[in-house]
Order: sequence, then C-alpha cells, then structure tokens
Amino acid sequence: MKRITSALYIFLIASTLGCSKKSDDLPEQAATKFPVPTWKEDDTGKYPATMTAVFALPVTLADGSTENDKLAAFVDDECRGVGTIVEVNSQKLFFVLIQGLPEETKNINIRYYSNKTSYMYESKSALTFLADGVFGTAENPKILELIQLK
Repeated sequence: MKRITSALYIFLIASTLGCSKKSDDLPEQAATKFPVPTWKEDDTGKYPATMTAVFALPVTLADGSTENDKLAAFVDDECRGVGTIVEVNSQKLFFVLIQGLPEETKNINIRYYSNKTSYMYESKSALTFLADGVFGTAENPKILELIQLK
C-alpha cells in the first residue's frame, strides 16, 4: 500500500509540473511608461498650408487629464502640429494647427501623452490633411478614439 501511495504521489507531482498556466490566468502586461515627449512642429516654412483641428479626449481619459498633458499631429513620424490646451465651458480642448503642403492629402495620426500616468495613446483612425480645412470646433470638438500604446 505504501508503494501505491508513493507512486500516486509522484504521479500527481509530475503531472502538475508539466502544466502551464492558461493565458487567462496570466497577469495582464503592464503598459509602458513613456518619457515626456518633446514634440515640436516644423518651423522652417517648408509647409506653407495649414488646417485647424479641435479635439476633446474621451471621457475615460478626460477625467484624469492635466494641464501638462501633450497632444500632437503626425504624418508618419514627422510632427506636423502640437496641441494647445484651452478650457472651453469647463472642458479641456486641444487646439492644433496642422501643417502641410497645399496639394497634400496624407493621413494624419494624433498622439496623446498623459502626464499623470506617463502613458501614450494614438488615434484609432487617421484624418486626411486638407489645406485650409477645419476638423472640429470649440463648440463641436472631435472626440478622439485612442488606443493605448504598449
């Protein structure tokens, strides 16, 4: 009987050693903390055309936003405009003057940095540059759909 109990005990230990945790049991990967960005738009004059955009953060991020948060517009990895935070009717909005070429129709992605959490976000969808275009207003800002970068 002692031999059977010992064999059963060894079998149970050996069978559990080979098991791995299910992915549902693993802790969620922590989001990457990013350093404060030093985004700066071009000041050489190579982009004579502009468009304006007014963005609001989604409610889930707006509640934790601070005056030191950052937002910028990018074509690929080139910064084409840096947002300025303006409070309108108790809502923090980002006003961005986006630079481009008059005939340009490239996609613009928005990046948002939360100073409180050090997390970086990027817009789910891009907007298209349009010289003299307007995307959102102070009365009707475009609410960003953002994805947290890992």
